[in-house]
Amino acid sequence: MIIKAKHNPLVVNFFNLYSKEKIRHNFHQVVIEGDIDISNHAVLLLSNHLSWWDGFWALYLNIRLFKKKFHFMMDEKELAKRWLFSYAGGFSVAPHNKSILESIRYASELLLDTNNLVLVYPQGKLYSSYCNDIRFMKGINRINTTERTKVVFLVQFVDYFQHEKPTVFFYLKEADKEQFPEKDYEKQYQHFYHNCLEKQSKIII
Repeated sequence: MIIKAKHNPLVVNFFNLYSKEKIRHNFHQVVIEGDIDISNHAVLLLSNHLSWWDGFWALYLNIRLFKKKFHFMMDEKELAKRWLFSYAGGFSVAPHNKSILESIRYASELLLDTNNLVLVYPQGKLYSSYCNDIRFMKGINRINTTERTKVVFLVQFVDYFQHEKPTVFFYLKEADKEQFPEKDYEKQYQHFYHNCLEKQSKIII
């Protein structure tokens, strides 16, 4: 049986405030690129996974842009150790266990509510931001999405340039369901990631 999200207002408010303050104190700037219209839609947010900061960055984006009820898929063993996260929207997944199907069904159910956002790191593990090959763990394409769900890609990078504190860059793009009706999100994400990486590498101060 998976661990399901149990939103507690006090815990949610704490993490919202903690994320905003933590980012404000530790980063020179937050740059967001991409115009996403998610009004009246649930959001399945697929992101690269590169650091301890990732969850707080996504929460920050939700506060600023999406303004949805925040949910995130988290490794079962890690969530069991950090159980407080379930009260902020975390739910468990065990990638090499049959219970992964239950996690996928639960994520699909959450996306039936247009007030919800579900964050997934489809790589399953942490990888360097210099990684060229983004591979998704099995099962991501099984998350059911309806016409009331927007699948949004998030690519995130960090650079220092001339400042003591780093700048975090968020690139956003909506998945193209018409061009890829078979839901090959990995191929789409890979293409978008490479475009973002090329754009990031051309920044000169």
